[in-house]
Amino acid sequence: MRQILGLILGQLTNKLVGELTDNLVNPPKKSRSSKKSSKSNVQPDRTAQLDKQLQELAEDFIPDKSSHKRKKSDKADPPTISHQNEYWSELSTWYRKQKGWTCEQCFLNLKKDKKYLDTHHVLGRGYNSPEHLKALCVGCHAEQKTPSDHSFMKNDKRYRKFVRAYRNND
Repeated sequence: MRQILGLILGQLTNKLVGELTDNLVNPPKKSRSSKKSSKSNVQPDRTAQLDKQLQELAEDFIPDKSSHKRKKSDKADPPTISHQNEYWSELSTWYRKQKGWTCEQCFLNLKKDKKYLDTHHVLGRGYNSPEHLKALCVGCHAEQKTPSDHSFMKNDKRYRKFVRAYRNND
């Protein structure tokens, strides 16, 4: 469904940008007659209409740059995704499956116990592309120090169950 919506949005955006560009390159010719036409014959300016539609799309799909401060490098932060977000859930499952349900740090295979394999954001939660992710077992995930200290995970029931099931057998 997301792919279909993405395609539709892409096509709509391309159409709007194309029409806007056409109107900028070849603006519609205005009549030089001084007679005012009746309101029923007046059509709204197509360029302004396309501008408005494009602006509405931009507001819906481009994050508001004024809502967060810029870094010194003047690069915008990527959008963050909540762990409850359906997209993140699908991305995380896909990524762990690509890694064969195996921890990329200790190489523990958790195919039969997938609940103990996490998807770690190497650079922070805002970076969701696969090159910035790592499949880690709960134990290795709790040991991560960057971008933030993950030792708080050691207080979680899931971590304690994982340690009893997998780490005490070493």
